[in-house]
Amino acid sequence: MRPNEKVLDLRSFLEDLEEAEPSSIMRIPEPVGIDFDVTAVAMELEQLGRAPVLWFEKVGNSPFPVVTNLFGDRRRYAQALGVGEDKLIETWAGLGEEVIEPVIRDTGPVLDVVLTGDAVDLDYLPILNHFAEDGGRYVTNGIVVAKDPDTGVRNASYHRLQVMGKTRFGTSLHSRRHLWNYAQRAAERDEPIPVSIVIGGHPRFAFGSGLWKGAIDADEYAVAGGFMGQALELVEGVTVPVEAPAYAEFVIEGHIVPGEQAEEGPFAEFTGYASARSTQHVIEVSAILHRKDAIYQDIVSGISDEHTGLLAVPMEARLLKVLRQNYPNVTAVAMPKSGTCRMHVYIAMYNPAPGQAKNAAATALGEDLSLKLAVVVDSDVDIASDQDVMWAICTRMQADTDVDILKNCMGAILDPSNHDGLTAKMIIDATKPGGDFPPRHTIPDAAAAKARGLIEKYS
Repeated sequence: MRPNEKVLDLRSFLEDLEEAEPSSIMRIPEPVGIDFDVTAVAMELEQLGRAPVLWFEKVGNSPFPVVTNLFGDRRRYAQALGVGEDKLIETWAGLGEEVIEPVIRDTGPVLDVVLTGDAVDLDYLPILNHFAEDGGRYVTNGIVVAKDPDTGVRNASYHRLQVMGKTRFGTSLHSRRHLWNYAQRAAERDEPIPVSIVIGGHPRFAFGSGLWKGAIDADEYAVAGGFMGQALELVEGVTVPVEAPAYAEFVIEGHIVPGEQAEEGPFAEFTGYASARSTQHVIEVSAILHRKDAIYQDIVSGISDEHTGLLAVPMEARLLKVLRQNYPNVTAVAMPKSGTCRMHVYIAMYNPAPGQAKNAAATALGEDLSLKLAVVVDSDVDIASDQDVMWAICTRMQADTDVDILKNCMGAILDPSNHDGLTAKMIIDATKPGGDFPPRHTIPDAAAAKARGLIEKYS
């Protein structure tokens, strides 16, 4: 790292956040339990329309504080990238192409405390039980880093990790993703897959590693460097040949056991249901590394604002980029919470040509197999508002001509309504018909500005 570069880690982000907006972090000094308490606070606040970062100073018997809900508000994604919220998706869509190769250091803060052998015990960490239907306690913020068994390229991806003993996790590797592919190839050779599980880093690290989806030959530590704008500093693994970020809060080392399975789950998923679907892989833990004053970062699972936001933001950026390559008049893309931020998409277009709206919708459905509904509206519609989109459907769509249904498509396997992985997909063209179509009623900008001043003055 160059002398004038700032360390980008979790604690620096939290410090900057609290300094800029103290109310954005809610510190709770009162002791809470490992089971359900942390999730309950986040979900109750969500019902009140609030989404602060939650900092629990004492959780169970753990010596480590727990921070969660960092990704519960889109403003914090934008703050991490140094842009306004209105520029978040545009900015994200422009990232990922430029990579910066990581650098290896002799040591780093993550090596402050190293536990191996008999000292390894997952109960040492404040791993939470989130929902009553969960199969047990889960690491929800574990970015699992592994190397391609043939090329050595590093992959990083989020995976749920259920505690099944002092040194054992059960996990689901998402059967359509790269780590599952690694595990399949290694299992054919009866070889373990060494992994480093990273817990707690700067949001930009998460954006460029765990949340970025690229080609299987892309080194995602280098992609993370591109998102961070500086080389990611690494240290060599202690018990595995996988490097770890030097400024991570925790790193858990281990290996995916070839040919072994465990009854992992159920787990509260983004759909709002407890899913029992799992690849049932096993990770045997060989070391726990952490900073001396480490912060344990959790992600609120289930259909929380945090979990669904982590799904929506990167996919909105990806779809915006793909759609604009073919349709430059696409102005915005949104994946609404009403569609679990994963299975519905709203697309706004400026002055679409006849038929163009349906083409754009079909492109989106082909790009993301989890989507089952694509609604296209004009650029005067606020796609961040379900109400505005439904208004467009109400006043600009006729079901006999503007709705198309595709049957027996590949869909999201976590969708509880799917049929053996197959789903139907619907396109709704809610753009204005041609011809003499009436304008929306509006208020002049000057009058609106005056009204805001009056409201502020007399409220």
